[in-house]
Amino acid sequence: MKFPVLIVNLKNYRESSGSNADRFFEYARSLSSINNVMVAPPILDTLRYVGEYSDILIAQSVDVPGYGSYTGHVPLVRLVDEGLRYSLINHSEYKLPHETIKKILDEASQYDFEFVVCVDSIDEMKRLLEMDVYPAAYAIEPPELIGSGRSVSKYKPQVVSDAVDLGKEYGVPVLCGAGVSTGEDVTAASKLGAVGVLVASAIAKSPEPLKVMEDMARNL
Repeated sequence: MKFPVLIVNLKNYRESSGSNADRFFEYARSLSSINNVMVAPPILDTLRYVGEYSDILIAQSVDVPGYGSYTGHVPLVRLVDEGLRYSLINHSEYKLPHETIKKILDEASQYDFEFVVCVDSIDEMKRLLEMDVYPAAYAIEPPELIGSGRSVSKYKPQVVSDAVDLGKEYGVPVLCGAGVSTGEDVTAASKLGAVGVLVASAIAKSPEPLKVMEDMARNL
């Protein structure tokens, strides 16, 4: 995974589901000369973007390591077989048991597949690191700030800097999310040592998403 990176999480908003997600991939591609921008579409739309956008496509989650009797689940191996290379995991809106995260990342180690592991606190990040969970990056996202418009890089800068310091101790880079809404918020995150940001509603629900994405990409 290339850093710095802006990851646009489209969640399951109507504005960014189905064909409505197309423009976000087009915008991300158009901004590639400025900085690395990746897009996480709704799970139901993920496979439609593998062919043309596999280099900037990141799945929203994986919840089992392989094929099997897992009704309703997303297997890592299926994504690998389809040509995906990246996924988020353990977002505050879809937490997984830590043992499951470790199993999935252990399975991923045999493939060219990388994860951004979301954590809601420094304590959670510590617990996962102590379990030898070493992803491409951690994303620190205090849940109370998600969707609030109040950026963690401004309202809880110590959380970001502590996560960055912990990441350096273990050799894992750190992104930040939760409330990131402007290029100024991105600049603040970068100054705290984050190698990128994870953004959702500020882009997906914006009347001018390209403008917001460009502003953030330029401030990474």
